[in-house]
Amino acid sequence: MGLGVSQVLWLGSCLVEIIEPAEAPQRVLVLLPGWNFSRQAWCKESSLCRAAKQRGYRLVLLEMGKSIYASQVFPETRADWRAYPTLRTLVDTVFPGLERQGLLLPGRSFLLGLSTGGRGVVLILAHTGRLFAAGAALSGDFDPHLNPRDPLLTGWYGRYSARWEEVDNPLRLAASIQVPLFLAHGVQDKVVPYQHSQRLYERLKALGFRPRVELRLDPNGGHDFAFWEKYGLAALDFFDTL
Repeated sequence: MGLGVSQVLWLGSCLVEIIEPAEAPQRVLVLLPGWNFSRQAWCKESSLCRAAKQRGYRLVLLEMGKSIYASQVFPETRADWRAYPTLRTLVDTVFPGLERQGLLLPGRSFLLGLSTGGRGVVLILAHTGRLFAAGAALSGDFDPHLNPRDPLLTGWYGRYSARWEEVDNPLRLAASIQVPLFLAHGVQDKVVPYQHSQRLYERLKALGFRPRVELRLDPNGGHDFAFWEKYGLAALDFFDTL
């Protein structure tokens, strides 16, 4: 990737790559990949990593495989997906491990995720208080009821049931978020409809969400790195204003 000093470590079931900026880092950017995306996809497919390094961020890349950031493995979870990291892996093992090693800076660390990684941003923020200063979720899936046959949700949670409402529902968990949130979605997204981000934004507003929240709906945006690069850079600008 040509991005400078890098170290790789295992924390629980999650492979973590650390990329340092040229100078001592002032902030940390944790990049969450989408379903079955490599941890390095953000850096290989966009200019986001280079831009973040230039702004003084340490980059933390997580290898999530076919995780959808579910809180746990369930009896109905596909057998070939059970080894992938979960939300609990991150909250209980990865983030505390990084913090102990001085690689995650409380209050100066930020989350940025695409697709299911955007879902991950919301779920993580709902469970970590003010550990992170803010988050940005691009093209995320937040309303499980929009597609009762979603193969990723059924693969992790089983067939559509009350569990989809009561467990890991980002719209319900949004009430627990305590830090600013940037949302962006392409109206032309054929994989994850833009209504997911729109409904989450409306939910936060209805809750009287006090931290700053911003929604960008791009009328020409799709589900691709052209969109994610554009709004990943916009997310960095959003972080700069906080």
